[in-house]
Amino acid sequence: SLAALTLACALPAQAATPGEPEIQSYSIDMEAKVLTDRRTNGLSDTYRRPGAEFTVTAAHESGFLGYLQLGTVAKESFPDGNKTTALAALGYRWGKPDGWHFGAGAAHEMFPGSSVEVHDNELAYANGDPAELIKTNFDTTFGLFEFGYGIIEARYLLVLSKDFRGNNTSTVCGTAAQIGVIQNGGEDLSEAMSCYDRGYHNSRGSQLLQVEARIPLNSNTKLFTHVGYTAVHNFSFLNTVDYKLGLIHTRWGFDFEADIVGGSMRNSYYGNALNSDNTAVKRIDKPALMASIAKRF
Repeated sequence: SLAALTLACALPAQAATPGEPEIQSYSIDMEAKVLTDRRTNGLSDTYRRPGAEFTVTAAHESGFLGYLQLGTVAKESFPDGNKTTALAALGYRWGKPDGWHFGAGAAHEMFPGSSVEVHDNELAYANGDPAELIKTNFDTTFGLFEFGYGIIEARYLLVLSKDFRGNNTSTVCGTAAQIGVIQNGGEDLSEAMSCYDRGYHNSRGSQLLQVEARIPLNSNTKLFTHVGYTAVHNFSFLNTVDYKLGLIHTRWGFDFEADIVGGSMRNSYYGNALNSDNTAVKRIDKPALMASIAKRF
């Protein structure tokens, strides 16, 4: 979703020749989009249900860029919120859109009202041992560097906030314990115990690398390719390889897209997500065929 901080967002303004209108020194682009599944890094943010997003991108001839995206999420993944998220980013770009180009910036992802309160060790708490109740939200701050050549874009992100989308021992291991109870009737909590035995950790310093390209097939159709890797600091078993391969066809002023998308988590046990009643689980990294329709303004 940070792809808007690419070098091709704006071209330098040129002085107008006599009798011709002056070319604007900035551009503002908007896009509304509906999707059958809204995913980030291969994992579904909407619990494998339909979603929507609205994106605004502003670019100035000086190289500065601004980006804002509003989207929907599911309470199963981001509890107690209002089912929305906002991603804001600022950056600077330089280079040639058809050659080597680079960009640097920062981004902040917000999930209004969404948070969880989980003990730092739920198994210890269940046994009557001391345990601290920890409140965790899912807001995340990133540092960003982009580089590419022509249509090939690469993006490196470093998590600067305390946690990466709420991943810490209380949430990760607590979820493992709940999944163990649901799937095994509480008889096999070995995964949760192994998680808690590592001690308490946060996930600041997590890293993400993404490479993608939009390859023109004809004047109206492009092939979209994406591969990414997420390394979650202190939780290597959450490391995920994600991919996306699809076609984008523009007609009647709309962009129609169909993709095969999915992820492969190092420990697939954590690819499960609890439903809102904590009575069942669903794989949110499962490969799927996705479709979307977008309108640019």
